Amino acid sequence: MTKPISSRARRTYFNNPLVEESLLHLGAAVDHSTSMEFREYLEKQLHHNSQKTRGRFAQYISQRFSHDGVMNRDLARAIARFGDSRVGREILYFEMLRAAPLLQEIASLWLAEVPPQGVARSALLAFLEPRLGGRSAEQVAQAAVATFRRCNKLSSPKLAIYHAVWTEPPIEAFCYALAILYPEPTMVKVDLFAGTPILRAVLWPQPAIEGLLKQAEQLGHISKISQLDQYHQFTLAGTGQERLALLFGEQKTETVKVSPPLRLVPPPTLTSATKRSVPLIPAKTEPEKRAAASKSTKKRGNGAGTGGTRDFC
Repeated sequence: MTKPISSRARRTYFNNPLVEESLLHLGAAVDHSTSMEFREYLEKQLHHNSQKTRGRFAQYISQRFSHDGVMNRDLARAIARFGDSRVGREILYFEMLRAAPLLQEIASLWLAEVPPQGVARSALLAFLEPRLGGRSAEQVAQAAVATFRRCNKLSSPKLAIYHAVWTEPPIEAFCYALAILYPEPTMVKVDLFAGTPILRAVLWPQPAIEGLLKQAEQLGHISKISQLDQYHQFTLAGTGQERLALLFGEQKTETVKVSPPLRLVPPPTLTSATKRSVPLIPAKTEPEKRAAASKSTKKRGNGAGTGGTRDFC
């Protein structure tokens, strides 16, 4: 059994980003929830010929996206939903920054500060060397640049000259970040949110934040945006998990049967036509009428005999 990567190693080293492999297989972590289960799955599924290479890369991915032996299920659900799309890559990049503090530090403090004219590779190496404690700056720089390129955060129009790529994210990636950063329905100040290191690391232009917040409000992820004088803030709608379920289309809407309101219906009005078609008392036939008249005559006899009746004064 391999030892988990220490927090110090995560802060001071980054290697083998494996972006394509992660996009291809992380969705399966929904069904392989522990890092051990997922590592065994990856060792069978990775395309590399060498068993040793598959085992090593499976270890990198399973440890990078797990905590205390449990895989990042939110990320797994996102990759299962969006796959290898721009949304999927943006979400994976966001989670790589969270999983590798050194990568986030490089992105927020070096890449986000690259001037419009670009910088040489030597500037990145100079940034890394005092932070690595004797580890290879060249190797970390290679892994970081590969990550930035594959996630569309860095361009290199000239050899070894780097430019940062600031782009507005898909609204799905923005809503995912809100759900992860704010798991409870809380109120957040816009300036504090836009100034967080991870928001700088993802290279989302600050002027685009207000429009993204309005889109998130329309989609039901934000319940209210308030702007009064110097106060500009937003309130999250529901828990992070509820918002992720909404984002992934996992919410189940139950159909509630509502009985119609009772109405007092007046009795039908009897008309001559109604009387003829549906008589309230069935009409008697002629033979029945004669028989009834005969019985009535016998009962009203003149008093002679035992069967008659007597009149008393």
